[in-house]
Amino acid sequence: MLNTIRQWLNQAGDTKLAYALQQVLNPIGDRISTHALSTAGLAIKAGGGVLVKTGAAACIVSVKGKLQSIAAATDQAALSGTVTNAKFNVFAFFVDSAGTGTSAMGKEGATLDAVVFPQIPENKALLGFVIINPTGTGNFVGGTTALDDATVVPNAVYVNCVGPFDPTVLIS
Repeated sequence: MLNTIRQWLNQAGDTKLAYALQQVLNPIGDRISTHALSTAGLAIKAGGGVLVKTGAAACIVSVKGKLQSIAAATDQAALSGTVTNAKFNVFAFFVDSAGTGTSAMGKEGATLDAVVFPQIPENKALLGFVIINPTGTGNFVGGTTALDDATVVPNAVYVNCVGPFDPTVLIS
């Protein structure tokens, strides 16, 4: 049997300290036990498409330490939200233990390093994200604008995450 964070902390003897430490350690434990173990190979579903899909091979993830397989060419959750022309933003893709996919948009920034990632939901593995930076004649509208649109020019860049990654956990 595997030990849990709670089991380790119960041995501390101080219940208030154990509770306080558990509030810090649980999210870290979730990120370590819930993440992609192989690349999702994220890409545009088809030319002129508004959806992202997984690549040509199955992707293996761990959700709370349990293995899950995401089939090749699986459509990801639809993008929702608008990225203003000449700004940057990300849409992140997650999967839970039942294989249900969701997506979330970050907060846009004037530069790539000013983008704020969405919170990573507990018990969901981050497969990756797409960076959007429209430099054409208008805004990028998730679910409407094609990811390869020649007018809006979304400049979509697909990033696959393998291993624990949470850009919302910062030191100071």
